[in-house]
Amino acid sequence: MKKLSLLSGLILMLFLTSCRDIVNSVLDVLPSFEVPFTTQLEVPFASVSTTSYTKTPDIPMNIDLDAKIKQNDPRFSINNLKSVQLSSLSIDYVSSSLGNKLDVIKNARIYLKAPNKEEILIATSYNNTNPDTIVFTSTDADVLEYFRTNQNDLVIEIQGSRITADKITMKLNTGFKVKVQL
Repeated sequence: MKKLSLLSGLILMLFLTSCRDIVNSVLDVLPSFEVPFTTQLEVPFASVSTTSYTKTPDIPMNIDLDAKIKQNDPRFSINNLKSVQLSSLSIDYVSSSLGNKLDVIKNARIYLKAPNKEEILIATSYNNTNPDTIVFTSTDADVLEYFRTNQNDLVIEIQGSRITADKITMKLNTGFKVKVQL
């Protein structure tokens, strides 16, 4: 009799787990949504070599994903987070002290940081020649754990196309695709 109860319990648990997955995937209780982040920053740019990368200071995002999820549906919270991925990232030229534009950046890599987490590469751009905009390609990394806190930063690594020094003001535009589940 104990074996029958145990077997019935296991089958019921499997069935209930499958039902939750079906509800989450088929009914899409809360569809995925975009969380944008835009900031204007002034980056001291010094390229003394065209073969090595230089890191910029950390760019605080401090996105409160729990609040963003509750804005979309108050029944959900950060505890319902299923995945977070970078969906878009670009940098637009605003101005510079010495007249350089974004074409002084040949290659760039963007990393995401959070407390007690190693930096993770989330986007790259190679062989840039555009003076006004750099569009990045996402690495499709799931960065869910980096958004369980609202203390998250971006770090940019830049490789120059020529040797130069300047202070460039740019606008950083990002979007993160967020999925939650029951």
